[in-house]
Amino acid sequence: MPGSRRGLLALPFLFPIWGSSQARADTAPAPDLAAFIAEDPALSKMVGRAIPALQWQTLDGQTLDLSALTRKGPVYLKLWATYCIPCRAQMPGFEALYQRYKTRMSVIAVDIGFGENRDKVAAFVKKTGLTMPVVMDDGKLSDWLQIRATPLHVLIDRDGRLAYLGHQDGPALDAALERVSARPRTAGEIHFADITPTPPLTTGQQIPEITLSDTTGATVPLRQSSATGSHKPQIVLFTAPWCESYLATMDPPTARACVNTRRVAQKLVSHVAADWVVVGARLWTEPADMGPFQTLYDPGFHVLLDRDNLAFTRFGVRQIPAVALITKDGRLSRIIDGSDPDLALQIKAFARQEQ
Repeated sequence: MPGSRRGLLALPFLFPIWGSSQARADTAPAPDLAAFIAEDPALSKMVGRAIPALQWQTLDGQTLDLSALTRKGPVYLKLWATYCIPCRAQMPGFEALYQRYKTRMSVIAVDIGFGENRDKVAAFVKKTGLTMPVVMDDGKLSDWLQIRATPLHVLIDRDGRLAYLGHQDGPALDAALERVSARPRTAGEIHFADITPTPPLTTGQQIPEITLSDTTGATVPLRQSSATGSHKPQIVLFTAPWCESYLATMDPPTARACVNTRRVAQKLVSHVAADWVVVGARLWTEPADMGPFQTLYDPGFHVLLDRDNLAFTRFGVRQIPAVALITKDGRLSRIIDGSDPDLALQIKAFARQEQ
């Protein structure tokens, strides 16, 4: 997480505080508490940007149009994930803020949708007693905000511009909510950011140039040629440095799938002639995480960080682990769910085809 890993590595003793009146205090949590997440100074650089005109479906099937909501008044978006400890710590306070401000602005809970599914989110919402509209991001908002950690509080003013972004709740957020809710509209017309996401790759499509970073921070292409200029087929594992460790408590099925995918790959790497690549998600990942991440997979793997979320977006990967098979002429063969029990068989079959 930007500036601190306290919130990510904290233990799940936090769960009992969901119903506690102490879950939200009048002051921000101390750095040694599970609810703490340090602010990212880069967020302030986004203040003043016009927001995109996005649409979502709520969990109960209603359509939410961000541009229409903005024309009515200020909007408060909270981005979160079910497995995020600081997010869980803030949920009672978030519900309290909704009850306080729901007549003064639109308040929406936006699950980031990474490593999530609708049933998991719905169960979480029911357990925590959230009553505001809840939507799941398809990646458009997260990519536009270049989100690196959750929770993220986003306030949009009556002019359709970002007015505040922050990870922590407490006095700074409270002051921003009061300020934005009271600020009148000044623009004659609201203009929205134009975003046109590149569609995910489809089977048979040529892999475009995608730039990632290695464990030293150096920029490298996803597709790396040999000394002769030729390419091998590629087997690309999409995962996260924290999947096996942090999710072992927060989301055990996903953690087990990440472990199993890695073990399958480690058994095959010396037998399957291919360029084996591991791509780590940028969410909750710091440069210091990459060394241990490399050690986890060594030897035989190129371990890379998708610091700009280019690979995950282009391959359309929203669930981890996933495995992309790329032919030696650089085309996407298919993407396999890492939890597929036939993962090893599918990789072997692909390798035979590419001989």
